[in-house]
Amino acid sequence: MLSIIDVRKNIPSGTIIINNPKHANVIPTFGYVQLREALGDLHQEKSIRAVILTGSGDLFSAGTDLRQLNTEIQRESPSSHQDIELLNELLLAMLRYPKPIIAALNGPAIGTGAAIALACDFIIAADTAHLQLPEVKRGLASGSAGTMLNFRAGAAIASRFAITGQPMSATEGKQFGLIHDVVEQQLVWARAHQLAGEIAITSSQAVQMTKRIINETLAEQIERQLQVSGAMTAAARSTSHASLGVTAFLNKQTPDFD
Repeated sequence: MLSIIDVRKNIPSGTIIINNPKHANVIPTFGYVQLREALGDLHQEKSIRAVILTGSGDLFSAGTDLRQLNTEIQRESPSSHQDIELLNELLLAMLRYPKPIIAALNGPAIGTGAAIALACDFIIAADTAHLQLPEVKRGLASGSAGTMLNFRAGAAIASRFAITGQPMSATEGKQFGLIHDVVEQQLVWARAHQLAGEIAITSSQAVQMTKRIINETLAEQIERQLQVSGAMTAAARSTSHASLGVTAFLNKQTPDFD
């Protein structure tokens, strides 16, 4: 199995890199497993006080592998939708992770890439980055990304971006309180590492308990919401609009939804 995840350590931070640049850092099904394994490995390192999650090149992640999804849709056969289940398990694991996770958005975070960024405790973004939930333009449902945006920002903002599919700029994200700092692209990782250093002088036990207060008290509610969004995501994939929208996107065409 090809690894699309790289890990490096720069105490007090550990960095997980989504490294699939030839395919816009999309995350195939096995990538969610690799991300959880990388988080588990860094959990064991006491000297690492915060985890930085970023992408290679100038893109954080384009999210779901639509080529893989299109193949499954065109088969017109039942699918296990294992990727949805594994993604939701990853998001819950991130919310329950004992160390702070910092998303370093070196570029756009799209679809499930946005969901993963929003599951982090902090987002440091390049001024060229944006968050986007474009699924409705592909005949799909935003699913986990919509759930995480609703959790972080509320229904009004989630509706605005999940229903229109329009990108949220880094500046807008900072105005909404989703993005903590916006810097030049070449400074994104450095600022995230600086934040890890600020965390490192605090009590690791207190940070862990504080994160549990923020996230764990809502974990059951979020888990139910992710289950519902997962079911809707799976249902949307079986529609004629999904087949039309995904095929059009891969062919660089504009779908004509009826």
